[in-house]
Amino acid sequence: MKAVGLVSPAGPGYAPRTMTRTSALAAVLASVLLATGAFRPAVPSPSVSWADDTDPPQEDPPVDPPADPPVEPPVDPPAPDAPKPPADPPKADKPKPPDNDPSVLSDKEKAAKLSEAKKTYDDNARNGDLIPVRTRRAAVKFAGDLRFPPAGDFLKHVFVKDNDLTTRVAAFMAIGRCGDTETIQSAVKTALASTKKEPIFALSLPKMIESVTNDEVKEWLTSRLEQRDDEVIAAVVEAIGVAKVASAEPALAELLAKSKDVAVRFEVLRALARLGGKGAQARVLPFLADADWHLRMGAAEALGFTGSPEFIPDLTKLIVRTEEPIVAETAVEAIARIGTKDAIDPLIASLKVGRLRARQKARVALTGLAKSLYKQEKDFSVDPMAWSVWWGKVQRGVDPDDPTFKGSDTTSYFNVPIHSDRVLFILDVSGSMNWPDAPRDSGIRPADWRERRIDVAHKEMFKALRDLAKSNQGRAPKKLKKGETSDSPDQVSEDGTEPPTMFSVATFAGVVTPWQKQALVASSENVELAIAWLEKQLPRGGTATYDALEFGIAQDNIDTIFFLSDGVPSLGKYEERETILAEVRKLNRFKRVTIHTIALIIGLSPIESARKYEDPDDMADIMSRIAGENQGGFVNRSKL
Repeated sequence: MKAVGLVSPAGPGYAPRTMTRTSALAAVLASVLLATGAFRPAVPSPSVSWADDTDPPQEDPPVDPPADPPVEPPVDPPAPDAPKPPADPPKADKPKPPDNDPSVLSDKEKAAKLSEAKKTYDDNARNGDLIPVRTRRAAVKFAGDLRFPPAGDFLKHVFVKDNDLTTRVAAFMAIGRCGDTETIQSAVKTALASTKKEPIFALSLPKMIESVTNDEVKEWLTSRLEQRDDEVIAAVVEAIGVAKVASAEPALAELLAKSKDVAVRFEVLRALARLGGKGAQARVLPFLADADWHLRMGAAEALGFTGSPEFIPDLTKLIVRTEEPIVAETAVEAIARIGTKDAIDPLIASLKVGRLRARQKARVALTGLAKSLYKQEKDFSVDPMAWSVWWGKVQRGVDPDDPTFKGSDTTSYFNVPIHSDRVLFILDVSGSMNWPDAPRDSGIRPADWRERRIDVAHKEMFKALRDLAKSNQGRAPKKLKKGETSDSPDQVSEDGTEPPTMFSVATFAGVVTPWQKQALVASSENVELAIAWLEKQLPRGGTATYDALEFGIAQDNIDTIFFLSDGVPSLGKYEERETILAEVRKLNRFKRVTIHTIALIIGLSPIESARKYEDPDDMADIMSRIAGENQGGFVNRSKL
């Protein structure tokens, strides 16, 4: 199956797909707010996504907001092969519609919108039901989007007083956007002081600082480094790096020298490189040879942030067979991020070393460099010889076309390419996966109905598993019996022989149920055993999202997870989304497991009272963020 528009942290990405559906929440908000023109809650736009089919992606036509003054209709983009017309000069007399970006409103208009948002919040403040909670949360987010300092008092009140933790986190994030120095500093102090009771706010600090434009606040962050909890110190350091506080270099250098915590030192290395300047970068370079692989990994990632080709030779020294696989992969990513002509030779050499996921990242980077530097559409998969021949011809000025090269098909799951040979599939089997029922007038017996969510998930997964087994032929050990593991090497051999793909599956509802204790070779026999086991896992219970992700990240010999679910978290160790995201970031700081997510909300619940809990937009928000923060792709297959 052909995938459309690949996204990779190291290279060109899929164009995000605009979400256009109207959820139950949107309908309520429309009746309360849109008629007055107060605001329209923004639909989350996933940073990484795949199309749902194999046709070339097309841009969805923009939808004009209701009851707004008429604007000129947008012009459809030209077809991919059509010549681009010369760009018209920007027209100063056509400002961006206010509903698209409330921050461009006048102060008078912002004050009116803020008043309406506060009223919407107050009208729903005493109601703890799902829809009112989401409505006031949307009002809080909108107040932050105004980027209006007078919104600070309202947002601070919500941050301190609201009963819903997710709404309070939304207020904390919105405070960063409001721009008021005193309010931001007060919120940060409160967040750091409440670490033991509510660590989520301190862990959310780097994300909050991303939206802060106030330079005074950014400089002030350095004074917050004196904390007792190492995890909090790491969060403050990461925030300083995000804010690029150049004056923080001496304080960070001192912390690097005296701290004993590996997470703190790791974040200091990343922050120093982001600050820029030769002095900060020089402090990072020696750690490429540190005895601790966590710090070698941090230094490699940090030097990739610099964008300086002078560090490519030093990074190349980490791409060897004897290095920790994740360190070598991080060095590949760093070289790819630098992205100059000097990166091509080491990227080609990296195709002879390491796990498949690392080599696929090198491949994506080489494809991007061929296009950006030489205007050539080239993709020789992970074949180092083919890439070497191409590069030699380019350097000699010879036509690099190779009509004899045959590309290889890539196995996919919901059109997401499986660029790994260490894969875990995690499937939601909560009770809602048994929806929808067959139409009442269809005459189809329940036993014959095959359009439930679990049926759609099974169909895609079973095909992907069988395709993995087919691509594994000739690589799996011949004497391997059913259910046996393999001691085969996990890197490509020196003669170019690929190691066999290892896989496993697990399901989750209220608890996580693994098929096997460890990954097995993706042989036809093992795949059929896994499929037979999956068919016996009946939908039941709630949705313990965090527990499933925690289980997956903890697995040895797994570097890629495909996570499919149809609902927002409702059970488990953590239920609040910001807490789940922050804890997953902590778990995955060093393991760097790629997490692809698939949101699958198809059809309505047969129980009318349960339908209000089905919000595809809400589901897409958390699933897209899980993927975006963990190097993964997001697929939205939702249709009520």
